[in-house]
Amino acid sequence: MARKRVREYDLKRIFYKYFGSDYQGVLISDLKQLDVLDKLDRSKRYVVKADEMFNKRQKTGLVGLNLNIEQVKEFIRKNYGYRIYNGEVRHFLVEEFIPHTEEKYLAVISEREGDRILYSDSGGVDIEEKWDTVQEEFVPQGKLSEQFPQIHKFCIDMDISYLEINPYTEIDGKIVPLGMLAEFDDYAHFRAKWDIEFPEPFEKGSYEEEKMVEELDRNTGASFKFTILNPNGSIWLMTAGGGASVVFLDSIYLAGYGKEIANYAEYSGNPTTTETYEYAKIFFRAMFRSPSKPKVLVLGGGIANFTDVSKTFDGIIKAILEYKEQFLDHQVRIIVRRGGPNADVALKRIQQEVGSLGIPIEVYDENYNIDWVVDRIKI
Repeated sequence: MARKRVREYDLKRIFYKYFGSDYQGVLISDLKQLDVLDKLDRSKRYVVKADEMFNKRQKTGLVGLNLNIEQVKEFIRKNYGYRIYNGEVRHFLVEEFIPHTEEKYLAVISEREGDRILYSDSGGVDIEEKWDTVQEEFVPQGKLSEQFPQIHKFCIDMDISYLEINPYTEIDGKIVPLGMLAEFDDYAHFRAKWDIEFPEPFEKGSYEEEKMVEELDRNTGASFKFTILNPNGSIWLMTAGGGASVVFLDSIYLAGYGKEIANYAEYSGNPTTTETYEYAKIFFRAMFRSPSKPKVLVLGGGIANFTDVSKTFDGIIKAILEYKEQFLDHQVRIIVRRGGPNADVALKRIQQEVGSLGIPIEVYDENYNIDWVVDRIKI
């Protein structure tokens, strides 16, 4: 199932149109467009943020809050072309500042057997540090969420595979999204629901392994993603679950390892052992083309709802066995963090089998938070 990200500007246009109103945000993609902002109401205050399809913009200084129009212009001039995640920021979203006292979190994740709804009253930039506040509702195929039926229906109707609204506030009982991120099922183009374009990935690079994973993704009901950010990086991420994959990436970046992040990766939707094995082989092929030594491989993930962790780990272990010599030669240290069905079996097996090869490995269950696990990287 192929997925494509869109800019927050386009996502909010779709969201507000779906619920019967017009979105008043402005997208600035060139410094020559700054005069467009003069048409805005100068009596109001505004938010400006990089719109390049990645999270944690506030923590990286790419969000300006409660600004007047001239301050918005200056913010864009200052940050236009800013390099981050191996790319340059060239798109900015400007929208009215909404005063609020509460920030909440909501995510809808489409999987093979149904959808997972994650939600918390403690949203915002530090959501991963408050992950113990996140609750989950699993909705089987053909059913609608009891907690957030309208948002869930929006995702279904608009072919959204992953939606994150963080933070959001509520006004008159309605959800008002302050920050949004989504991935669309690009197979649904023919339904002509979107009226948007799918930008190239922010970090844009073209590698054979990326195309191989795209092909694998197209031929399975599960989801596989692999994007190389820095082919010479020393930190390689093979993460399970769309939400966890983003949290791991952001946490590693904010820990000061941004320049060493080699890739973005995600697998989800209960893939089979064989599918995971094929994915891991492609992943390792790219990883060992990197000359960097030593390396850290993070096999991360959240708490799976129905994915059999043991089966996916069987595929990963099989691939590691095939690449044993390269793991030793490149001095790869493996850090594992996972929870879910049969995770205890999976974690015990990978520790025993990989450890017996002489490959350094640290294994943690869901009781260890992601930031703590990331701190173990220590390169």
